[in-house]
Amino acid sequence: MAKNLHLCTAVRRAIPTILPLLLVSACAIAAREPINCSIPRTDSRMNQCVTTVQASELGACISADVVSEHTCVLMDQDLEYCSADSVINFTAIFNTSSKTLDCKGGVIDHGWSPVSSRAISPIDPDKQLPYVRFFDDRSLENITVKNCTMRGGFHAGIEMTRFFGGELGGDGEIGPDEQLPIGHKNVLLEDLTIEGGQTGIYLGNFSEDIHINRVEIDGTKRIAIYSEAGSHRVRITDSVISNNQSREAVAIDSTYNSLITNTHFINNREGAINLYQNCGELKGIVCPVVRHTPPNNNKIVGNTFINNGVAGIQIASRQGRKHSLGWCESLNGLPGKFTDEAINNEVSGNRFECSNGTAIVVKDGPNEIRNNDIHATENCVPVEISTGGFNWFKKSLLDGLVVKDNKIRSDRPPRLRNLSDTVVFD
Repeated sequence: MAKNLHLCTAVRRAIPTILPLLLVSACAIAAREPINCSIPRTDSRMNQCVTTVQASELGACISADVVSEHTCVLMDQDLEYCSADSVINFTAIFNTSSKTLDCKGGVIDHGWSPVSSRAISPIDPDKQLPYVRFFDDRSLENITVKNCTMRGGFHAGIEMTRFFGGELGGDGEIGPDEQLPIGHKNVLLEDLTIEGGQTGIYLGNFSEDIHINRVEIDGTKRIAIYSEAGSHRVRITDSVISNNQSREAVAIDSTYNSLITNTHFINNREGAINLYQNCGELKGIVCPVVRHTPPNNNKIVGNTFINNGVAGIQIASRQGRKHSLGWCESLNGLPGKFTDEAINNEVSGNRFECSNGTAIVVKDGPNEIRNNDIHATENCVPVEISTGGFNWFKKSLLDGLVVKDNKIRSDRPPRLRNLSDTVVFD
């Protein structure tokens, strides 16, 4: 362990400017002590804070005059900006329920820029903190974050992780007679702008009743919104998600009974929305949560998708993926291809414009794809129906799929592979 830490330190000194994310992650893993997933843990990430204050110590409101450098503000009471013109460098940390952060139109700015800030390294402790973070060792509820612009951060924007050590056992399994655990719930994220960073909004396992309304997320490196296993009744409405760079913009990972509507997805290079069931690839690195809730019964209705690279929407995006490294629960730890369930989802009333990639990809059934307006030019395929990495012998996976009443204008034909006899394509 000490040797790994010395190596990381040496490399950091050798590269004093911007370190690649891979190096930062590798060093962080090397520095971590092994996690015992069978026992509860106490959230200790407040230790990353160089300066900490209680919200109640700030008086009636927060201003840049009081917070002159990065400060962690523990939300023991509601907090609002003194002035809409304020630009403040802080992280709001929620450890209790029923609290509100209202920026009143002001800015949270962590001051890190990949272009101009050569003196600031993203491995500094405060650069690894999001703008808003929830304690991960307890379930919080009735929290509101609104009217904020968030920029200049290297890490996530809003981080709502939830750690279930001891509650799910070391193997991440939920017993046959156990109810699903509760993550953070009844959270309103409204009238926000998140610029840059690694991830825009991270919803932890079993999040419930999360409302993301009138939120603009632009230029994230990894994922704009990630919704983790067991999350449900997540609503993304009236929002804009653009210029996401290295993964799909919205990951619906084992999240069910949720809605995405009246939202614009623009120029997200690796795709706009993927629905899939993670098979447990990270066991051994983080405490696992075995996916008991496939991404079923979700609605993607009345949205606009413009030039989203790989695909506008992918349903069962990991169907037939070959797994050879790490650990996959559904394959019992063995290499092979795993089945990705995503059924009874509705994709309707959306508008797609694309010149590359595919507008809609569906790899599982039953699902309904109806009344969408698809304008696919040049190299864009309007619709793909397939069994993913599986061959024709798995065609029953598509049983019950209905793709009907869509208005398609395209330079290329649909891509149809291994359709079962019950697929309706009209």
